[in-house]
Amino acid sequence: MQSGMSMGIRILAATLSAPLALAALAATPAHAAASLVVPKATVDAGKIQLGSVFEHEFVFKNDGDEPVSITQVRPSCGCAVSDYPAVIEPGTDGLVKLRIDTKNLRSGKQSKTATVVTTAPNSERVVLQVNLDLYTPLEFLPKALVYLRTSAGVPREETVLARPHSPAMSITGASSDNEHIEVTLEPATALGSAASRQSDVASVLLPRAGDAWIKIALKSTAPPGILRAEVRVQTTDPDYTEGVIKVNAVVGERRDETAM
Repeated sequence: MQSGMSMGIRILAATLSAPLALAALAATPAHAAASLVVPKATVDAGKIQLGSVFEHEFVFKNDGDEPVSITQVRPSCGCAVSDYPAVIEPGTDGLVKLRIDTKNLRSGKQSKTATVVTTAPNSERVVLQVNLDLYTPLEFLPKALVYLRTSAGVPREETVLARPHSPAMSITGASSDNEHIEVTLEPATALGSAASRQSDVASVLLPRAGDAWIKIALKSTAPPGILRAEVRVQTTDPDYTEGVIKVNAVVGERRDETAM
């Protein structure tokens, strides 16, 4: 009899406590959560002049109930650096700025990214992307870097095509800052037949009006060792007065043909 009464008391207690437990649960506030929204993670920069610095601010919106921390921003290359807030408070925006220095990049279409590491659930890694179409007012083909390798006493030369991309630009001269590396400049049309006889890449280039051939020659008097030079190509454009071709040369010791 007593056990039956105890059972009834326990059932009654459970029946009475259930509504109280539900009421208490309803009165407990929902667990706060961090939430991060990036409206636009990709930007098209359009045409950017090679050598300039491009900057863009990406908006990060915290629409949650807790602060969101940005712990790190990792650009995909050394050409980009970033500024960003350490914390974005609830209901506010934070700006992640990317600065891309294009001076060591090549012309043409490129894409640079940066990974933003945050404490927001489902947004621990946010990849930002910048698409660029880089151009230069004065282009050097095949590129603005020349390697010359030879032995002491043996001259060596390469030819580069200089191509203006501005109708108002004309090429007026070229010079070298190394006495062992000389430069000559001729209109591309004047070297048409000569270029067709060359075995290097210049033979397959198709000159256009306004182009010029830059002949870079390592003199036979150059001493053994590593030589470097900057070839400066002058133009009539007041906003782009010159372009630079970098030259790296390696001169080996003189070969002793009598010993062979």
